[in-house]
Amino acid sequence: MVNNSIDEINNDIKSAFFENAHSPFVILDGDMNFVGVNHAGVKTLGINKENFIGKNLLDIFPYLEGTKRYDAYKKVIETGVPIGFDELLFKGANVEFKFMVRAFKIGEYLGVSTLDVTSLVETIAKLKSTQTSLEEVNQNLQRKNQELKDFSYVAAHDLRAPLTNLKSLLEMVLTADPGSTEIYPVVEKMQVVTKVMCDKIRALNQVISIKSNFSEYTEEMVFADVIGKIKLSHSQEIIEGRTIIKEDFSSCPSIEYNPVQLESILQNLMSNALKYRHHNRKLSIRISTKKVNEKTILTFKDNGLGFDQNLSNKIFLLFKRMHTHVEGLGIGLYIMNSIVSENGGKIEVSSKKNKGTEFRIQL
Repeated sequence: MVNNSIDEINNDIKSAFFENAHSPFVILDGDMNFVGVNHAGVKTLGINKENFIGKNLLDIFPYLEGTKRYDAYKKVIETGVPIGFDELLFKGANVEFKFMVRAFKIGEYLGVSTLDVTSLVETIAKLKSTQTSLEEVNQNLQRKNQELKDFSYVAAHDLRAPLTNLKSLLEMVLTADPGSTEIYPVVEKMQVVTKVMCDKIRALNQVISIKSNFSEYTEEMVFADVIGKIKLSHSQEIIEGRTIIKEDFSSCPSIEYNPVQLESILQNLMSNALKYRHHNRKLSIRISTKKVNEKTILTFKDNGLGFDQNLSNKIFLLFKRMHTHVEGLGIGLYIMNSIVSENGGKIEVSSKKNKGTEFRIQL
């Protein structure tokens, strides 16, 4: 009599735990039919209890048919060895949960207990996202610090030479006979050196201005319109050189981009192509755009002077010039590369000396 009372109390306790568990808990028979479900299970599944008991597991979760998980449940009943699953996804009416699941044998039945880890998984995902963002910020800071070091070095190096030259020329002027005609060539050289210094300082100011005022503002830009504007600004050179320009924007006619930055990219490409044309043949320029993996690819190809492909990793350096027979400071490609990099893009260059150059730019 006492033992029966204790069994009844134990059963009542077990029933209370089962029914009031915070997470869903179900019991299935050997044929995978539901014979028990607690309140949390009914609430999560969104099915009335009386319409739930007696239903087969595949009636409620048809996508489990033929899966390893379904076979694993059957095996638990056969062997009595419990199993566990992490982050199982359940989609209910307008809700989505992620559970840790434990399946085990209860007498001749299968018990399945769950733990709702939706919030935990979301928190972990946010932490991972935050970590990724911090890593990206750190990488950007390292990149900018390296750019600053490179910029400082190049600026100091390229200004040191004309300053030294100017100092030597000034000493020659100060030690020369004021009435001597030899002083005039020296003064002329001083003027040339001074101009070089002023040009480079203006170029440095331009680079600093672009880098410090980088705008994230964008609008839809039509490639044909931008190229049309650039061709108009170079119309005299294009006409005099009988330049052939072929455009194909059919695959990707427009892009969301900063107007000033996109124009600067195309302006530098066009200016370089015209400046470094091969004078033994007509200049031919091909410009096209296309989408590759949701990225806009701009291709700009010419048949100009080109350069040694082994030097392709140097063409974007500040004040670096591949050809010195025409005027230039070597900042155009540096600025273009800075703009593309700041927008998360990249540039690939292929070139052959006296054959031409192709820029492939992921904007």
